[in-house]
This record gives sequence, C-alpha cells and structure tokens, in this order.
Amino acid sequence: MLKRKALRKIFITTFSIFTLLVIYLIPTKINNQYLNSDIEVEYTSNTTNGEIYLLGDNNYLVKTKIFLESTKLEDQIKEILSYLMKDSNKKLPTGLNSILPSGVTVKNVTVDRGLAVVNFSKELLEVDEKVEERMIEGIIYSITALPSIEKVSIQVEGESLTSLPKTKKTLEKELTRDFGINKVYDITNRNGIQKVTVYYLSKIANNNYYVPVTKYLNDDREKIKIIIDNLASSYIYEPNLMSYLSSQTTILDFNQEDNIFFLDLNQAVLGKDNILEEVEYTLGYSIFENYDVDKIMLKVEGNVIKEITK
Repeated sequence: MLKRKALRKIFITTFSIFTLLVIYLIPTKINNQYLNSDIEVEYTSNTTNGEIYLLGDNNYLVKTKIFLESTKLEDQIKEILSYLMKDSNKKLPTGLNSILPSGVTVKNVTVDRGLAVVNFSKELLEVDEKVEERMIEGIIYSITALPSIEKVSIQVEGESLTSLPKTKKTLEKELTRDFGINKVYDITNRNGIQKVTVYYLSKIANNNYYVPVTKYLNDDREKIKIIIDNLASSYIYEPNLMSYLSSQTTILDFNQEDNIFFLDLNQAVLGKDNILEEVEYTLGYSIFENYDVDKIMLKVEGNVIKEITK
C-alpha cells in the first residue's frame, strides 16, 4: 500500500513538472519564431492619406500617395511641401524627384476659407528654367489635393509671386487646378479652345503611376467624350504614357445628377471578367478632375458594374 502511494506521488509530481515545462517552452518557441522572422510591422496612429505630385524621369509630374502624420491643416501643407524639397530627408520612390530647388524653406503657411497662402524663402527663385512651370503645377496640385483647399497663393519672402522666376510668365495671385498640369497644346486657332485633363498610366522603375495631362484643344464636345476618345485611342503622342482602355470602347449614355456622374459604356470596356484596375483609375481620376462630383456609377450596357468614389 505504501509503495503504491509513493509511486502515485512520484507520477503526479513528474506529470506536473512536465506540464509546466510544456507551458513554459511552447510560447517561448513561438515568440522566437516571430522575432526571427523577416516580417516588419509598422505601427501608425492619427495618420491620413495625402497626395503629392513628383517629377518622373519622363519630365512629367506623377501622382503618388503619402501618409500625413499631422492633424492641423497648416502642418499638413508643410508636411506635403517637405516631400517636394530636394534637401528633405523624406524617402521618395525610385525614379521620382522633388521639384523645389535646394535650400528652399517654408517660412509660413496660413489657411483661410479654402485659400492656402504659402510663404517660401528666396531660394524658390533659383529654380531651373526647364522645370519652373512644373514646380508651380506640383505645388498647386499637391496642396489642393487636400479636400478643404481650393486655391493656393504663393509668396516669396512675404511678397506675392506674380510671375515665373525665369521666363516671367504671369501668375495669378490665387492659383487653382485650372492652372493645368503637364500641359499639352493641340490648337490650330484661338477660338473655341477647351481644356481637359486626362490621366494616363506610366511605368517608372517597374511601378505604375498615374499621370495627369492637361490638353488645350479646339474641340467643343462634352469633356467625357474627349476623355474616352483620348484613353481609347490606339495612338498616344507620348511613348511613356499608356492607356489600357480598348480602342473599341464607346459611350452609350452619360449624365450628371447632383454629385454623381453616370457613365454607360459598351462591353469593350471590360477585360476578361471585369473592368481592369488600370482602366478604372484612369477613367475615375479623369472624370473627377473635370467634373464636380464625388461618385461615379459606371455601367456596361445599362447594368451598373462599378461604383467609384472620390
């Protein structure tokens, strides 16, 4: 009897020790496995999405997204501009370049009723003549990508910049996206000139980016027809710009109701199963740039296939 009790105690003690060892060792093994893995986890808080326009190798400004850590509007604008500075420590995607000259700083930013006033240091005037207009375009489009900003006023040392630093082309005191971006002129006379901005796809350092091109042309048609014709064309004037929209794509119907744009296209807009992402983005960005809407209802022969939000 005593022997049996002793064996029972030994068994219970051994089992308890074994159980404790298992509980202790297994979590350690799991933790070490994750600690030694190649996965990097980045924790972010209080961040919002922003857009900036950087200069690509093809000398076109391209749209790219960033995270904004600031919450105050004036600080967000400063953060956006920091990506555009050559001397910034911000890491830019391969193949994309800043547009502000070396040494430039932002002295002050104020915002009032949708107008952002940005006061730069005098180094802004040292911009290369070849990119001075691109610089202005990039500043305007990057700042007005913020939902609450509609206009930008550029100052240098407290004085309004009334002309481009080198070519002396006149600038308005308050600049909007009507200034255009990556401008192309296809006009034969001064009458009936229409301005339309179309987004194309560009591959830079094996990454896809979207490039807005503002076209000035003698064409009095509705802008959506010009957009579709340009994206569906088998010929694009610039080899670095692409469109995946089929040349067989045609408009069946379109209309705007309040803040919604309805667009009905034929079957050619579809890929094998659905609309290609590249087509969705070039169409969406182009429509939002030219029409004051927040949503696009994309149809194929009367049936809604995609709801695109701004």
